[in-house]
Amino acid sequence: MNRSSDGDLTIVGYVRAPREADRAVVLVHGVGSSSRAYQRLADHLVAHGVVHAVDLPGFGSSPHLSRDVTIPEHAGAVARYVREHVLDAGLPAPVVVGHSMGAQVVGQLLADHPDVASAGVLIGPTAVPGARTIPRQAARLAVDAVGESPRTIGVLLVDALVRCSIPYYLWQLRHVVDFRLEDVLPRSTVPVVMVRGVRDAVASQRWTKELAAAAPFGQQRTVQGRHHAMDADPDGVAEIVLQTWRSAGRGIA
Repeated sequence: MNRSSDGDLTIVGYVRAPREADRAVVLVHGVGSSSRAYQRLADHLVAHGVVHAVDLPGFGSSPHLSRDVTIPEHAGAVARYVREHVLDAGLPAPVVVGHSMGAQVVGQLLADHPDVASAGVLIGPTAVPGARTIPRQAARLAVDAVGESPRTIGVLLVDALVRCSIPYYLWQLRHVVDFRLEDVLPRSTVPVVMVRGVRDAVASQRWTKELAAAAPFGQQRTVQGRHHAMDADPDGVAEIVLQTWRSAGRGIA
């Protein structure tokens, strides 16, 4: 387990690695969630490189916070973690994967800290224009939850209700509905892949295509499942990450 801290912001990273590895991937969870959301995807990636699944400040195993944290602050904390535990370890800039709010964090990371990522993979990016209020976002999440696996919902509920304080969750949810991912993606300078579960009720196909078009080197891909596609279709998402790894290594957008 790794830690990276600056002031009251601490990231905890859970690391899995093969005996020899020359590349890394960093997995960034969504609002109320934790690194546990990526367990199945990490299982599929660990044979190919070092896997860092992180708990953002205030979530999961990271220390609780008594103040709000913005998306740019989360992005800065992830950038610091990558520099300390990936780049300083002698590995090249990793592929950084983000889910839901984590996709917003990764989008901001690519814009503000271009040196720390070779590519971004954004799963179920939020929030769709027209649904940028807490009630509308909650309604979309409720519709999506009907078709998610009991395991996925169980892990999310424990993380959101037990491991993350309710006030902090609500502070963070305001950022989810207010953040404009389409405004930061044009500043990315590396490949960005938008990934959507084919039955995702939160991130529409039209929205993910618009985001892919907004990024200078953007693509859009569809896999099985709903909003938590990395849990429903870890094979499909892992293959996208591996393809992105290979393309980024060759400098191909």
